[in-house]
Amino acid sequence: MPTYISPLDRNFISLKRAALLIARDRAGVEPDEIMDLFKHALFTGEFECEETNVAAEVRSEVRNLPLMQIETPRVWRLLPRLAPECQPQEFFAVKAATVGEILVEREALPGRLEDWSPFTAFPRSQEVVDDFHHALAHTPYDVFPARAHAILGDIHLSLVKLHTWMSYKRYDLPAFLQQADLTPLHQQARPALRLVHSRTEDTTGKMQRGRPRKAAWARIEALVRELHAANPETPRSVLAFDAHKIAAQEFDEKDLPSLETIQRRMKTILYGPPA
Repeated sequence: MPTYISPLDRNFISLKRAALLIARDRAGVEPDEIMDLFKHALFTGEFECEETNVAAEVRSEVRNLPLMQIETPRVWRLLPRLAPECQPQEFFAVKAATVGEILVEREALPGRLEDWSPFTAFPRSQEVVDDFHHALAHTPYDVFPARAHAILGDIHLSLVKLHTWMSYKRYDLPAFLQQADLTPLHQQARPALRLVHSRTEDTTGKMQRGRPRKAAWARIEALVRELHAANPETPRSVLAFDAHKIAAQEFDEKDLPSLETIQRRMKTILYGPPA
């Protein structure tokens, strides 16, 4: 996983730059309209579905998922009093759930944060999460605050992913993608990373539907509890980020549960299963 992506890197592009370049090829279309399109695709899962997956031998999530800058794990932080967005950042492959959590934590939702409480209060069912993503997908981009525009605009995609997604949607390719040396053939693509739902993995150790417990779970649970004990005010989603990042240094990718699965299990990890 790249911890830093240069603006000169030919393999990746930020959503704000992609929106600008695409708008230049479309008379009468503004970059913010393209950003609204990207936001809709992000929260409806179009960047996560099999139809837009790109074949990759190694680290498939780097080519297939949006990449977002998130603060590095707390154990390595040198500036604990700074706000999360001011902390040292690294790139993580993310899904809609993670982006939504970041918008909540950084108070980057339209209107008042309390107006979104039906979607942000814990615990949340998968149905509530889905409704939250639907609301984010269909809320006009121009009513999001400038902070949200900055967060969403700085999300990166691999060029091959953008090419594959636009081809899947049957959009005309902009000049910069037509000129790129890319061959994202859909018929050769294979599933790179499936969505994982909390019902398939249980941090209490109970096996469900025959799927074995990931090897890194015990370490992640211990890390979450240690980090929480050291700083009880840390948001649960940040604890999940930190624990996942540390565990990724110690375990193979195949042994790690997804970040979204960890986030959905945070209440159980910290407080135990409901009575």
